[in-house]
Amino acid sequence: MSDWVEWASRAPVIKWAVIVGFAFLSALMQRDMNLLGRSLTVIAGIFAAVVFAEPLILFFELDAAYGNAVAAVLALTGRNWTAFAIRATRDPVETLSRVKSAWWGKPRK
Repeated sequence: MSDWVEWASRAPVIKWAVIVGFAFLSALMQRDMNLLGRSLTVIAGIFAAVVFAEPLILFFELDAAYGNAVAAVLALTGRNWTAFAIRATRDPVETLSRVKSAWWGKPRK
């Protein structure tokens, strides 16, 4: 438990603001989901940014100045993956049809 507290105390406030802000912004733009779906996407976006930002910065050997940008992109990406998964479970056949048409470049009917 003390490891999480220590990590949270080292994280800059602006980085948290960027992560949470982008996760909420992208959830607000999603109009076809209910409150639970939007909440899940926000949580997933925050989780993706918090967990994967530092490893990506280290992997690509980026300067620490890119930390906020990487966190913002990961927040949006995690939210989008979760939104896709929620939509896919609502109607798997329609989702498969959309993915197939996007992959093959054919318009949906």
